[in-house]
Amino acid sequence: MINRIKETVEDYLNTENRGNFQPETFNRILHHGVQTLFEELFFEANRMANRQNRGLILGGLENLTDKVRERISHYIVDDNALTYSTDRFDLPSDLRYFDAVFYQEDTLVELCKSQKEFKILKSTNPNTDYPIGVKVGNTLKVLPIQINTDLSMSYLRNPLKAKWTYTVVDDVELFNPSANDFVDVDAHPSLEADLIVHVLKGFGVNLKEQDIQAITQRSEMQNFNEENQI
Repeated sequence: MINRIKETVEDYLNTENRGNFQPETFNRILHHGVQTLFEELFFEANRMANRQNRGLILGGLENLTDKVRERISHYIVDDNALTYSTDRFDLPSDLRYFDAVFYQEDTLVELCKSQKEFKILKSTNPNTDYPIGVKVGNTLKVLPIQINTDLSMSYLRNPLKAKWTYTVVDDVELFNPSANDFVDVDAHPSLEADLIVHVLKGFGVNLKEQDIQAITQRSEMQNFNEENQI
């Protein structure tokens, strides 16, 4: 996906006579776009859920709420075992948002929103049937203290930072996806057009989705012609 996005952006910038750009700049702007769309997915999911509750969204393939959730699920890490250290569990380094935490696979840990809530629930003497937890820095504190193993969680991870890698041939940067540090765009495929728009905005260009479609079609036709030249 990353090379298609870059080629489309280049096609449009060339028509605007804006010149070339450094791959590092492209990677940085692209990652910002992924991060932005990632956060917007939750707003969109809530908006669609409200419309669905009002009977404004149909089911099946036309269910936009499910489509947004599918985009979010791209980032879900499931059944991740947590490591106990001293008096709490270490959280994954790529954690963005909690989904759920389980003790012994099927007992849900009640996650507190604050230390205040944790201390209030602590007074109710939580047990292994009704455990509680609270995030402290990059760790998870869980009660009762007998729980020091068999803890797993599902969560939404941070998007990976995409990197368009290349090889220089005759002073020209050629796409090289075989490089060890290559990282493709970490987003649901349906967000490709939105990412193109975000990257172009990062370069100071504003345009509508139909403009993107026209550029993409022109680029695909050009590639087809080049690949089929005798």
